[in-house]
Amino acid sequence: MKTEDLDERCERKIADFMDRHCGGFRLPIPTDDLIRLVEMDAEDLDMYAQLPEEEDGHTDFFADRKPVVRIAKRLSDPRYENRLRMTLCHEYGHVWFHAPLWRSSGPDHPAEPRWTCHRDRIVDAPQSDWMEFQAAYIGGALLMPASDVKSWTSEIAMREAKQPPVSADSDLGLAMIQRLIRRCRVSEQAARVRLLRLHLLTEP
Repeated sequence: MKTEDLDERCERKIADFMDRHCGGFRLPIPTDDLIRLVEMDAEDLDMYAQLPEEEDGHTDFFADRKPVVRIAKRLSDPRYENRLRMTLCHEYGHVWFHAPLWRSSGPDHPAEPRWTCHRDRIVDAPQSDWMEFQAAYIGGALLMPASDVKSWTSEIAMREAKQPPVSADSDLGLAMIQRLIRRCRVSEQAARVRLLRLHLLTEP
């Protein structure tokens, strides 16, 4: 699936969910609403799992039921809230996009796979790792909807009579990153990767 299609589906998904269950769409999306999003489509969500240091979350797929999602207990520390938010959305990408493929494959499919999500791939997985790349892209698209991001970056670029893309290390590029950090409550890395994925920034 093209990333443009992922963006469109993610915007519809999060807007519809918040309209139905959260009193309307708004940014930044409250963390409690992200937890509820995962809980609604998963068999179980463990927010305090004892996971290895390098593992922020994982999703267990089953052929006969919904997936089970586990999030590292350490991410409940307020210092890691941005990482928690991205991890929740990343794991939701697996729940939403990948678990149904497992269930539709029938009972003969292995029923015990655990999709481990190492923290260095939660935000910026390579395209060669297609499941992790999709989950990472979905995570960013849910937290930072493309239409809003494009509107904000165009507004910032117009101040200097420029058009995106701009260099990620330029004053305009840094201003775009900071806007996403503030408006979407994400990390600097997540904001930078999102803008690069949308071709609104270029690598310096």
